Amino acid sequence: MLLAGITGFAFLGAYLTLPVTGAEGTVAPVINEAVYQVAAENDHNKEAENKGDPGAKNNTGEKDRKPAASKKPAEGKKATDTASKDPAADQQEELHGIDMKDIVSFDEPVTMYVKSDVNIRKGPGTAYDIVSFADTGDEVTVIGRYGKAGWYYIDLGTQKAFVSNNYLLDNMEAVETYQAQLAAKAQEQAAAAAEAQARAAIADVANGQPAQQSAPQPAQPAAQPAPVQQRAPQPAPAIAGTLFIGDSRCVQMKALVGQSSWICENSKGYEWLESKAIAQADRIIGKGTRVVVCLGVNDTENVEKYAALINQKAAEWAQRGAKTYYVSVNPVTENPYRTEDEVEYFNSRMPGLLSGVTWIDTHSTLINGGFGMVDGLHYNDATNVNIYNMIIAQLK
Repeated sequence: MLLAGITGFAFLGAYLTLPVTGAEGTVAPVINEAVYQVAAENDHNKEAENKGDPGAKNNTGEKDRKPAASKKPAEGKKATDTASKDPAADQQEELHGIDMKDIVSFDEPVTMYVKSDVNIRKGPGTAYDIVSFADTGDEVTVIGRYGKAGWYYIDLGTQKAFVSNNYLLDNMEAVETYQAQLAAKAQEQAAAAAEAQARAAIADVANGQPAQQSAPQPAQPAAQPAPVQQRAPQPAPAIAGTLFIGDSRCVQMKALVGQSSWICENSKGYEWLESKAIAQADRIIGKGTRVVVCLGVNDTENVEKYAALINQKAAEWAQRGAKTYYVSVNPVTENPYRTEDEVEYFNSRMPGLLSGVTWIDTHSTLINGGFGMVDGLHYNDATNVNIYNMIIAQLK
């Protein structure tokens, strides 16, 4: 809708049938795949503390396990830490592969409440397999905590397991307050978006231009002091032979940039990259291709896997005359699926792991300059085009 004349891009995502012209004037193989329909679906399939975790077997968004069973403690009981070890620890130690001595048991079980849908795992970390799932408002029986790692040790009735303490609150009133705050924030964003759209329409009329219907663009998150540009800027001129590989954030950019070639799908991560996207990229990468990888928000814990795979492929693609770039995972605001701490961990680790790959840090620019979001995970039109322009400016 914005960009007549933008040609020669190949983002890893949905695909267009376009010739990709190399820097030497040679024509690389064309992309001839079905065009993916742009979707606004969330990058997570109800995976709370780690959507896209390799341990999660169900990627359909449906729960494959029942919510955790729970027991209420005697009235007025409070949890206190002790040095005692849970009696069942010995029989779980070998299974979980963790040092059960690090579990500090409570004197009495404590009932806590799930503030947002969350996975329950075999061990205190997202690398452990999922054993159950708890919905918002579910009661969970907490019997201890795992050191200072931020994980509670819980009793499911048939087995012991772990859940992130970021998703449990002391009482149901606190859960209701939290949910009400989320709802209020969504309403504020919607109102700000409507107001911004109305102002834009008034400005168009004042300038003698017909009012345009544009996608809602919420106001800048409160955490960002810099103003957010409400009107989407013009995309930078295309660079021939650019190939983007990415998730739903790339799908959104593709919809705005228009005349480009992409390999990208919603809700994708490392497994999709390894099993599908790489094979598709191998068929079209040639001399002069610029490969731009935009993945990681769905599974930040796979940072080392991403680096190892991209390093390997970058070396192969370099022999064909291609260059490879990796774009930082960009900022998130409050959402049930990914935290900004997890994003910053990914971005702090990845540059040092890459070899023969150019790192493009768009995250820092957005943090310093401001950005606009629609749901805590995806950006408004202006920010998506800004990200695209930042990437194009870094390609060499």
